[in-house]
Amino acid sequence: MMQKRTKMNASAGELLVPNLFSLNNGINKPTVTSELIRRKMNSLYGSLQLNWDGYLFLDVTARNDWSSTMSKTNRSYFYPSVSLSGVISDMVPKLGGMMPEWFTFAKVRASYAEVGNDLDPYQLYNNYTVSKDENGNTMAAPGNVLYDPNVRSELIKSWEAGIDVRFFNNRLGLDASWYKTNVTRQLLNLPMDPFSGYSSRKVNAGNIQNEGVEVSLNGAIFDNPGGFNWNATAQFSLNRNKIIDLYPGVTLYDIKTLDAIQIVAVQGSYYGDIYGQTFQRVEDKSSPYYGMQIVGEDGLPLITTGKSKVGNQSPDWMMGLTNSFSYKGFNLSFLIDFRIGGDIYSATASGLFTRGNAAGTVVNGDRQNFIVPNSVVQTPDGYIENKVPVTHQNYWERIGSTGNYGLPEVFTYDATNIRLRNITLGYDFSRAMLKKTPFQRLRLSATCNNVWMIHYNLPGIDPESVSATNTNATGFESGAAPTSRSCTFNVTIGF
Repeated sequence: MMQKRTKMNASAGELLVPNLFSLNNGINKPTVTSELIRRKMNSLYGSLQLNWDGYLFLDVTARNDWSSTMSKTNRSYFYPSVSLSGVISDMVPKLGGMMPEWFTFAKVRASYAEVGNDLDPYQLYNNYTVSKDENGNTMAAPGNVLYDPNVRSELIKSWEAGIDVRFFNNRLGLDASWYKTNVTRQLLNLPMDPFSGYSSRKVNAGNIQNEGVEVSLNGAIFDNPGGFNWNATAQFSLNRNKIIDLYPGVTLYDIKTLDAIQIVAVQGSYYGDIYGQTFQRVEDKSSPYYGMQIVGEDGLPLITTGKSKVGNQSPDWMMGLTNSFSYKGFNLSFLIDFRIGGDIYSATASGLFTRGNAAGTVVNGDRQNFIVPNSVVQTPDGYIENKVPVTHQNYWERIGSTGNYGLPEVFTYDATNIRLRNITLGYDFSRAMLKKTPFQRLRLSATCNNVWMIHYNLPGIDPESVSATNTNATGFESGAAPTSRSCTFNVTIGF
């Protein structure tokens, strides 16, 4: 496989003569940039499939790639896969046994696979970018990334095992699987001290492990072809993304830093930990005030200077519950989504509380002075109970004065949410009703998406309103636009 891409950009900047779009009509000299990218990959692929008596199946594949983007020493990389499955419901009768009548189908499976990935072009050797200065002189400048010709291809190892069983003539089915994926030798840009002349360096690093289970349960609760039907499906998933290893001498990798908030990958912990400043608290476990907030002489909370873990952006588990009903041409279906656990920091909430616009700044319709609950004052002789009242305005201004987005401990919320994701109501005209028309099929339906937020914890903010979608740091929200509800009407016609 040979890839070749060329690109040229030219800009004249501000125009000298309005609406005359010419490169020579610019106030300044036109700037021209060009790019040529070449990449070549040779591959060798083989597969083997074995079938034993129609119930036992073995599939083996092997692939070797040679990539031009890697050094000659590491240009070749090999990755195989193997899968084994057995249909128990077919095996038992062929071996002289008998399956129960209510047991319709049973299948078990297991697999192992490896996948390799190479570098993007021109990320192996350090080179220079050639350009022109304002006077037309040729310049050459190094890049921001320090490349290493000894890096190897990424390697992803995946294990999977599962079972598929069906009962009562396929009216009840269960498909469950366990998986584990380890992403090793990742090609990452590891940050460097800018005084070195580079902002980062290309390295092989990390062992990121994804392990989880997926379960699908479906059932035909009512099955009457000429009358009422009810089908239900539940999709459950649980995933744990753990950082097994990063890089020698590195235990924390920054995914995204946003002022006082930092979303990171910490060795030995789970991907997407949220770090930020917290309240100062009594740390002496022998003290009767252990764990209580420390306030200053003005009665306002004291804030730590360092960062610690305040949450994790990943959910504990997720589930989708779909119900479908039909009766003589009418059909109704809806999906309820469950996202349980995980955390999200809301800069929107911080701004609302700091400015006194949030309902949480009012207690029983009033803003009377109050004493910070469970707080103590540190004195030379130890801790004493805090008895200094503060105003709501001073309290929330102190909380919101930590960086530009406020105190992470306070404005990090449980991202649990349950919602009616969509609902569809439709009607299918029978062939008898269409007998005197040119139509073979006619269906009318109406669908509404993002119908109802049944439960959520953020104050007036949808937990799915993350600050950006082009990043792995999804545990941060800042002034995101409200999620929309859409309704559509559909007409399906067949001839």
